[in-house]
Amino acid sequence: MKKLAGGVIALCLLAPAWTALPSAGGFTGAKPGASHPHKKSARLLITSGSVAAGGPGLSGSFLVQNAGGRRSGRFSASVVIAAPRGNVVAKSFAMAPLGAGASRTVKVSSPLPGGLPAQSMAIRACVTKKAKKGKRPIPRCRAVGTLQAGRPPAPAPPAPSATSSVPPNPIPFNKGTVFTLTDPESNYWVYVPSSYDSSHQAPMPLFVWLHGCGGESSGDINTVSPGLDGAAQDWISITVGGREGGCWDPGGDQSKVTAAIADMKSHFNVDPHRVILSGYSSGGDLAYRIAFYNSSSYAGVLAENTAPFRDTGSSQADSLAAATTKFNVVHLAHLQDDTYPIAQVRAETDAMKAAGFPITRIEVEGTHFDEPGAIVNGRPVAGTDADLRSLLLPHIDDGWRSP
Repeated sequence: MKKLAGGVIALCLLAPAWTALPSAGGFTGAKPGASHPHKKSARLLITSGSVAAGGPGLSGSFLVQNAGGRRSGRFSASVVIAAPRGNVVAKSFAMAPLGAGASRTVKVSSPLPGGLPAQSMAIRACVTKKAKKGKRPIPRCRAVGTLQAGRPPAPAPPAPSATSSVPPNPIPFNKGTVFTLTDPESNYWVYVPSSYDSSHQAPMPLFVWLHGCGGESSGDINTVSPGLDGAAQDWISITVGGREGGCWDPGGDQSKVTAAIADMKSHFNVDPHRVILSGYSSGGDLAYRIAFYNSSSYAGVLAENTAPFRDTGSSQADSLAAATTKFNVVHLAHLQDDTYPIAQVRAETDAMKAAGFPITRIEVEGTHFDEPGAIVNGRPVAGTDADLRSLLLPHIDDGWRSP
């Protein structure tokens, strides 16, 4: 991104910690030209999915991808319930080999296992390669939903067509490259990772980035799309246009962002419960303003070098009152930022925490914008873009979900 002065959708819910099964995806921080450790082997991952409990059973789908450089052997997949006394397998699938870079959608329709405790539990999709002799197979899993067991069966959900996120107007596209689309408000830039289901049947999270004053979305799409550098990415990235080289107007530019999101949903299977807003400086102002006044539509906010209230065009009291739900926040602040002083950032984020918002504040050395290696407080810093990639983007995989 330029010097920035001033700025899916699977039913993947917040789940209990479950360390026995490793995560399948996420930002790995790979650099261009770096050797990939899985080029000579198969690497099976669950990249997206949505499994829900409705009536007496489980239904939905998840996507398995071979992110390695070699065809896999036969393997197994499963849907498990993370019960307190051990994982309960709800459904198992015997899977045929999967070619390098290929993906496969697994559809789920299964009765609920009996004897589950009356509490909320994570639903996870897992994939397990056949282990070598003497080795224990290790599944790779990701959260694809939650289950509230022990209650009377809920009424059957509406017909799939009424709630489906399958896009009504899919368009030709190329995975792994940046392209531009236009909506009624502005143009915007898009990156669709290789893990996206080209048949549009599996929903995927959407990450929406807003640049700062002087920034350009046309360049920032590269910064917020680690898949372009060969890293694992299990979300769609977009950067909204309409203010290239300028600042956002939090009071008047909200429609540019919502129009881009609506247009994406018409062309791609975006999980409506996993849309995450993010922005730097002026872009962070706009992200916060939209989230507070449309809180039920967004899973969370990732903010860098900004503040929740000061420059949003809305007072602290009005913003907090406008939010009907408590969205998730990770707020990254540079300690030597003189545009958004750390004392003010602490006061405003503390006010959000006191109001019940699940918020994490990360503080690191740096000014409002730093190039890589800039000397701050007597030491070199990673830089503003690098902090975004290493400290904020990984939280896209935290499993946040809007109502």
